[in-house]
Amino acid sequence: MSIITLTTDFGQKDHFVGVMKGVILGINPAATLVDLVHDLPPQGLTQAAFILMSAFSFFPKGTVHLAVVDPGVGTKRHMVVIEAGNHYFVGPDNGLFSYVLDKVPLFEARYIENPSLALPQISRTFHGRDYMAPAAAHLSLGFAFDEVGPLANDLTRLKTLRPEIKPNLIRGEVIYIDRFGNLITNIPNEECEGWEVIISAGPLTLHGLARSYSEVGPGKHLAVTGSSGFLEIARSMDSAENPPDLTLGTPVQIKKSKQ
Repeated sequence: MSIITLTTDFGQKDHFVGVMKGVILGINPAATLVDLVHDLPPQGLTQAAFILMSAFSFFPKGTVHLAVVDPGVGTKRHMVVIEAGNHYFVGPDNGLFSYVLDKVPLFEARYIENPSLALPQISRTFHGRDYMAPAAAHLSLGFAFDEVGPLANDLTRLKTLRPEIKPNLIRGEVIYIDRFGNLITNIPNEECEGWEVIISAGPLTLHGLARSYSEVGPGKHLAVTGSSGFLEIARSMDSAENPPDLTLGTPVQIKKSKQ
């Protein structure tokens, strides 16, 4: 069994995702292709990094995760394959895999430089098709990791997810907004569970954690420990996002006290 997941900001309007799948299946017709997400905001590196970190461990060992959010395509930025936690990650070296590597600090990375992994003709603007999709396909067939290219010892990393944590105070921010408008923070659930908490975000002040999204009446805000492992701010039967006060990057502060 060979599984390849795909994460991109390509959307579904154009042919880009389909063409990458065609390249993969041309090399490995037996591959199982799983779409994680393709409607990320253009150049949404932080959001893509969050998706990958949240999803990869639910797949079998040996899965290849192909991620193409690549605002630097055509520049001197590198492309990499990373082996971490018995999974492979293929994509541009621009921070996409930062949160995975924070979660799995023991890893090995190699630049994609073996010419046998690329298509015969290379464009300047679609390396996802010409380099990364073929590399993912060959890896899914058992291509030797140490033949991908030279070791990559200085990967590009995004700012850490870790919030500022003090004994009775946590300062974090909103790092992802799902399609329901739930504001997912970088504050781990375990930092809030078992405490009395007062949560401040933009104009909101919330007292305590709800057990479900429907614990309050329609239109009311709440905070809940989310399935991705991080605190969420939600609005029952509605979207909690309300720019510019409640959106990506909005600071979130939690005051903690003993129950």
